Amino acid sequence: MPKVSVESLKVGMKLSKPIVNDTGMVLLGAGTELTQSAIERLSAMNIAAVHVEGPSSPLMSREKLLSDLDARFRKTENEPHMSDLKRLIKEHIEELFK
Repeated sequence: MPKVSVESLKVGMKLSKPIVNDTGMVLLGAGTELTQSAIERLSAMNIAAVHVEGPSSPLMSREKLLSDLDARFRKTENEPHMSDLKRLIKEHIEELFK
């Protein structure tokens, strides 16, 4: 369930969490399909981002994630459990980009 900025919302997206105001009143419920009018109202209310249905997309490129992973495990790459952990994380990163 990604959190998407209001500027990036598209008609037809569905909310995965309700949008509530400062007093806790539900403005739009979970499962609500967004219309152009609803998106404009959210923007007018200065709501920065909302949670929508669908898979989260990585914030970094595959190459950057793998490079960071290598850097983080560089000092421990000869330790058996750490190499197993690095392998599992690498598999997870690869799966994100399939």
